[in-house]
Amino acid sequence: MRNSKVLVAAGSVRTSGLSMRHTATSVIFLLAAVWVGWAFAQEAFVSHRLLQQTADLRHQNAAIAAQNQGYKKDVQAITSGSANEEEARLNGYAKPNEHTYLITTPPSPTPNPPATAAPTPSH
Repeated sequence: MRNSKVLVAAGSVRTSGLSMRHTATSVIFLLAAVWVGWAFAQEAFVSHRLLQQTADLRHQNAAIAAQNQGYKKDVQAITSGSANEEEARLNGYAKPNEHTYLITTPPSPTPNPPATAAPTPSH
């Protein structure tokens, strides 16, 4: 038979086994907490980017809606015929028996040329 040394006395608790188990579970919980924190940070970043893209798209939609309103006015003017009248007036046409007035700015005065001496005849 072999003599063996008693590791644990009767009625005592092995603290080395308990601390190893405690350390392992602490590391596992710490890794899980880091993983959950990382996932939360990624989701927050993605959410922020999506909200920013949504705001950009709303601004673009507002600009396009304003542009569409302008196009609708142009289409209404073309279908009613008022666009043709406006274009004709821009080109100088007028309705029969209508008096037109042309308003222009007065031309700027031209400066007088400097007086030059008359050439003397040479003998």
